[in-house]
Amino acid sequence: MPRVKTTGYSGFEDAAASAKGEAAAERILDAAFRSIATRGCGAVTLRGIAEEAGVVLSQLSYYYGNKDSLFAAVLKRMQQGYMEGLDTRLRGHDTMAERMGALVDYNASVLNDSPDTYRNFLEFFNFAMSSPDFQAEVAGFTSGVAQIMQSRIVRDETDSARADSFSATAVTRFILSASFGIALQHFLSPENEDVRKGFDIIKATATKLINEK
Repeated sequence: MPRVKTTGYSGFEDAAASAKGEAAAERILDAAFRSIATRGCGAVTLRGIAEEAGVVLSQLSYYYGNKDSLFAAVLKRMQQGYMEGLDTRLRGHDTMAERMGALVDYNASVLNDSPDTYRNFLEFFNFAMSSPDFQAEVAGFTSGVAQIMQSRIVRDETDSARADSFSATAVTRFILSASFGIALQHFLSPENEDVRKGFDIIKATATKLINEK
């Protein structure tokens, strides 16, 4: 009887195991995202997140180590999702003023469509105040997002010359910081309609700065 070749099976098994592992890692991030938004960084535990993700604690520790590392992974995925959405929103806008306006509109839409994104950002900012290691992660996040936002907004030499008058980096950081501030006020006073109008004020201010240069 001829021997059955099994050479290819190990490759399939490895691929299946890898896919299964990636799925588990993603479930952990999903569970962490939901847990942080619901209970806050200080109240969540790795064991609770593991249970919600349907994995054992040792599996969570294998992929993400400690709480700071897990939070950093959640923050990184949030950044990727945020920038992907921003890129989509900026398509079709030719002028820097239009792109600035689209950026503000996008931040407003995130608060409306995915409020937990803002909740987690705010939780991470608060948690970073008492965790030096995570503080570096959050500082890197804000700097990275501001730089990426600037690169998306300022696209040519004309834009650069215009932006140099008031620093596009400063304006994008202002938009980012003001958006977080509006989100915080909204969570504290969700019925106050004036809070969301802050996005219109941000847009008007940014557009005025650009058009005056």
